[in-house]
Amino acid sequence: MKVVIDNVEYVPLVAVPKDSELLAALEVRFDSDVGDNATIRDYLHELLRTLWSQGESFSGKRPFGNSGWEYNLYAPLIKHKFIAGKLDKDGYIQDCDGEAATKFVSDLIKVMCYGYKT
Repeated sequence: MKVVIDNVEYVPLVAVPKDSELLAALEVRFDSDVGDNATIRDYLHELLRTLWSQGESFSGKRPFGNSGWEYNLYAPLIKHKFIAGKLDKDGYIQDCDGEAATKFVSDLIKVMCYGYKT
């Protein structure tokens, strides 16, 4: 949609989540290929920075050298009860609703980039 008012073009706003829980989730700390004791925010930042610096050489399958990298985020989010799922005694995911987890991480990215709406 193109909106022009008084010769000024406006762009649609990104729908920002209203859930303050997302801010807390961005600060969850965990160990991963990005580093030990990194936050979810650090991980997402490094993922975007890696994508940007590698350009078309970026591997969506193995951005940090390993496949299944999405689960690096899902496990601490399950552990801290931000998303539903179950971990085994070693902290590996036994059960996770991938669709709901993907949506939650998408909302985290929105909040990280656009802020949180009260």
